Amino acid sequence: MKKILLIAMAGMMMACGNTASGNNESGEEAKDVATDSVVAKAGEPSLRECTTFSTKFRKDENDQVDAVIVTCNIDVEKQEFTCEFPWAKDEDWLGEAGEIEEEDINFDGVPDLLVCLGNFAVGYEPDYLYSAFVWNASEGKFEEVEQIAGAFNLRVDKENKAIISEYKTAVGDHVIDTYKWKDGKIVLESSESFNPDELEEE
Repeated sequence: MKKILLIAMAGMMMACGNTASGNNESGEEAKDVATDSVVAKAGEPSLRECTTFSTKFRKDENDQVDAVIVTCNIDVEKQEFTCEFPWAKDEDWLGEAGEIEEEDINFDGVPDLLVCLGNFAVGYEPDYLYSAFVWNASEGKFEEVEQIAGAFNLRVDKENKAIISEYKTAVGDHVIDTYKWKDGKIVLESSESFNPDELEEE
């Protein structure tokens, strides 16, 4: 379902003449990822044409990574945003942090972005935090969806036009939060919680 954009699209980048690169605080080269151009409707210019992305990590005064910084190169424009971690992590424990997934979050037909912040599980199973950004065509830039910033294990339910966050709490409860768009804003439509162990006992 999710398309993890880790492989640079060389042909597209050559056509654009625009690549993103950089170094993180530790001197390592930033991760470079690229998106496909969105196919335009007849008579319209292509959307997000020649868009590339790069990520790098920010470190605090204790040399711990506390955020991932995403740079978007949209044609000749550049946009940068910082996705902060709930707590700082050692560089060796970053895991999936910094990976970018292209998903149509607001179901308008244009790909948006999910940025993985890594595993911040409070239980035994992995729980991945995400920041989400939607493409604003009129402004020509991405905008953060603050209502689901830092949500766990985000996935897009295309059939029901919903965003699902599913995770376990420290006491073992299984939580499923369902978000939907209403009047241009995303709202929490429902939240289910149950304990699998208690269901087995019944």
